[in-house]
Amino acid sequence: MPKTDSCISFYLQKAAIRGQFCRISKSITNALVNHSYSNSINRLLAEMTAVSHCLTMNTKSEYQAVMQLTGTTPLRAALVDLYDNGLFRCCASFADKLNSKDINCNTVPELFGHNAKLLFTMDIKQQRYQTLVALRHSKLEDCFQDYFDQSEQVPSVVLITSKLAGTAVKAASLILHKMPDLTNNNDENDNWEAAKIFTQTIKADELMDLNTDMEKLIYLVYDEFGPIVSRETTINFQCKCSEKKFKETLFQLGISENSLEVICEYCNKKYSIDIECKNS
Repeated sequence: MPKTDSCISFYLQKAAIRGQFCRISKSITNALVNHSYSNSINRLLAEMTAVSHCLTMNTKSEYQAVMQLTGTTPLRAALVDLYDNGLFRCCASFADKLNSKDINCNTVPELFGHNAKLLFTMDIKQQRYQTLVALRHSKLEDCFQDYFDQSEQVPSVVLITSKLAGTAVKAASLILHKMPDLTNNNDENDNWEAAKIFTQTIKADELMDLNTDMEKLIYLVYDEFGPIVSRETTINFQCKCSEKKFKETLFQLGISENSLEVICEYCNKKYSIDIECKNS
């Protein structure tokens, strides 16, 4: 049975190249089912989730990461929180008086307006790493290609795609990186150019095809370079909200009203909180 909702890390034995491949379906559908987002917002969050897992895949220490796209209107922010055990949650926030169901834009500028930004933050062992780049392209795939060109400064190829089928959501992302070559070996440059061409032959439906093993697709595409899958993580949706956390937040904000109803932005769960119990 082919695996779903996984992220794998791989390398090509006969070339100085590594990559990550993420495919999600059940987990992202579960993350979005309690929201009333439009199809375009669901696809955006699904694609962000897939590529975010690729970005964190090779982190071996415990971490917490946040992928955030910010703008003005109609979307103010789209967020994905990730944790080192493969758990994630995601949500979107909107400009005032806008109904998210009515937002059916197809491009990044249409979704976020002008001066939109991509902020990626990762906390590892009490160290914080942040990267901020402008969203300068229409497609999210091209925005993340720009992210690697600007922030990582490592030759990379980025594929991102998503699809809706009724209430179900699917997304996938594949990122290929050229390892540093201190010798400027022409063979390695040729290998990289060939690997880029192989990557660009992968069709969107193949990337998301739940009937084909992720490992099998990697072996088929990069067979001549001797691909090896080195790591795999199972991906699941789980919100970290709790009544206790909301009480602590309200107390820190100095809110003293009783019997408040609080709704989690990530999972839409409602909490009826008595502030008098904040110290319990």
